[in-house]
Amino acid sequence: MRHLIIIGGGIAGLAAAHRVQEAIGQGVPVKCTVLEASDRFGGKINTRRENGCIIESGPDSFITQKPQALALCKKLGLGDRIVGTRKNNKTFIYLNRRMLTLPDGLSLMVPTKFLPFITTSLFTWPGKIRMGMDLILPRRRSKRDESLASFVRRRFGQEAVDRLAQPLLSGIYSSDPEKMSMRATFPRFLETEKKYGSLIVGMLAAKKAMLQRKPEKPAGYQAYTMFVTLKNGMSELVETLMEKCPDIEFKSNAPITGLEKSGDGVAVTLESGEVMNADAVLVATPANVTARLTQKIAPEVSEKLSSIPFVSTAGVVLGFKRDGFKHPLKGFGFVVPATESRKITACTWVSSKFPCRAPDDTILLRAFVGGALKQELAEQTPEQILKDVKGELRYIMGITETPEFEHVFQYKKGNVQYPVHHQELVVSIEEDLKNHPGLFMAGSAFKGVGIPDCIAHGTEVTEQILDYLSREQSDN
Repeated sequence: MRHLIIIGGGIAGLAAAHRVQEAIGQGVPVKCTVLEASDRFGGKINTRRENGCIIESGPDSFITQKPQALALCKKLGLGDRIVGTRKNNKTFIYLNRRMLTLPDGLSLMVPTKFLPFITTSLFTWPGKIRMGMDLILPRRRSKRDESLASFVRRRFGQEAVDRLAQPLLSGIYSSDPEKMSMRATFPRFLETEKKYGSLIVGMLAAKKAMLQRKPEKPAGYQAYTMFVTLKNGMSELVETLMEKCPDIEFKSNAPITGLEKSGDGVAVTLESGEVMNADAVLVATPANVTARLTQKIAPEVSEKLSSIPFVSTAGVVLGFKRDGFKHPLKGFGFVVPATESRKITACTWVSSKFPCRAPDDTILLRAFVGGALKQELAEQTPEQILKDVKGELRYIMGITETPEFEHVFQYKKGNVQYPVHHQELVVSIEEDLKNHPGLFMAGSAFKGVGIPDCIAHGTEVTEQILDYLSREQSDN
């Protein structure tokens, strides 16, 4: 029986394990072991349940426009556990000491409704005119990658970079928009420009086509909000996924020191000194960890992985008594453009965004610090980070109440970055891996940082592994 070892128990590794479990259920003769260095599985997905609250130290939801996470939840029997956002879906931009709502009809950064765009205070009149020039500006002819800032500046001007692209789009990746690859992060915009010339025209055409299609909704169809979570927190996905994999061996507290070629397979050396032999190994750890583990077995791949940058971020969760809390919290929260020179990048009003996150008498907030532009703030002591966040929320939101509880979560060099030409680097790594049969890689460093992206990549690479093991079995 062939043996596959998966290194890394984050969502990419767990999705891979689930696909192997499916194969075992279909009669494929394969043994699978998942090795996780820490004392728990899930990677950045980590839910705490205390004080009647659902507290997320990592992602609090996933996007439904990418179907992989939604499909996996349903496959695992979690369909009735999916929870959408509340209806008061306002998101604010904190600008010039004011909370300004995103205008209706704004598709990520592209205005698709005339009146809300013309009347918004988010942009100056010169800024609006410059954004409107997208309708007449020629499309870019070059096929070379460019930064998010470069792209948005070309189509909409600098004000759109400062007030939309940087806080909203690059904020998703905790990145510097001047360095962030457009092709690796928002390829849809590039495709729209190529096809229509104008992003506004392209988005309007897409909306019109969607209305005209009006596909029939199958029986049992359920509409979901753009972001959804699970009733008992995102760790419910991790816990259920592992429960549904009875034939997979999960080992926590099993750090790896290195990988070496061993005959036709791979030898995995654990920190304990134990050596495990496998016919194939899937390394699903962060790129900086994968680089260290593959120094001996694939030095050229290790070197390229080492070039992928990471930045530090931190999150602070604060719980307050609702009684006497002055701010109305009518919305999902706000983002802060870097031009405001504040110490936080955003704040989610968790108890207003999702139901069942906190008891009715509790307010739950989550503020974000650091990222590529100010990562030093996320590398301070937890006490200083907490002090900074409380000071910022007092200044921005007028919060003077004392929290009932507080948590600081730090991810030092924990957020992967996709600089310009990142896709070319990924293709180069994939080509190099062809020279190392039995060695495979997956995770957030390759084809997307979101939960659906990692699930998709972990599953895709596992299909390659199952095919490889089948061919190896046939050859022998």
